[in-house]
Amino acid sequence: MAFDINRLRRSDRVVGVSAIAFFVFLFFFKWYGGSATASIGSVSYSASANGWHTFTNSRWIWLLTIIVGLVAVWLHASGRDLEGPIHIGLIVASLGGLSTVLILFRILHHPSGGSSGTVAGVHFSSSYGIKIGIWLGLIAAAALTYGGYLAMRDEGASLGDPLGERSAAGADDPRAA
Repeated sequence: MAFDINRLRRSDRVVGVSAIAFFVFLFFFKWYGGSATASIGSVSYSASANGWHTFTNSRWIWLLTIIVGLVAVWLHASGRDLEGPIHIGLIVASLGGLSTVLILFRILHHPSGGSSGTVAGVHFSSSYGIKIGIWLGLIAAAALTYGGYLAMRDEGASLGDPLGERSAAGADDPRAA
């Protein structure tokens, strides 16, 4: 079937917009950086990096979260359903939650600081820490988690019964024993 944006539910829109925003924040916004200045002719230097280049391990989870979110939206807009024991909303909510926790951990446990002083008549100062991109990434990951939760509700699953109707259907299957 063809991609039809009119098939998208509220949960799909939340997931889609959040996944795109997360992608933009991950690759195009600065998550970490530092700067240094010296009084020698007002020399200054600054460097910063986006989320992709800053966090080399977590970035793969974040990229997977974005891809799964976009695939979930595409599947629903195409009129396709992922047949399996687990709802796609549960997968999106789980990956979104993991991404949110990883970003929150990076915010709480980040190196930051600064120093200033004078050496041989030259005044210098430096600082380093997190930037706005990590906060925007946190918001996007949390919104993606919420969209996955809404999708779970739309699919008949809940946090108490994440498999929803699929677990009941599997109970009648003789292969389930």
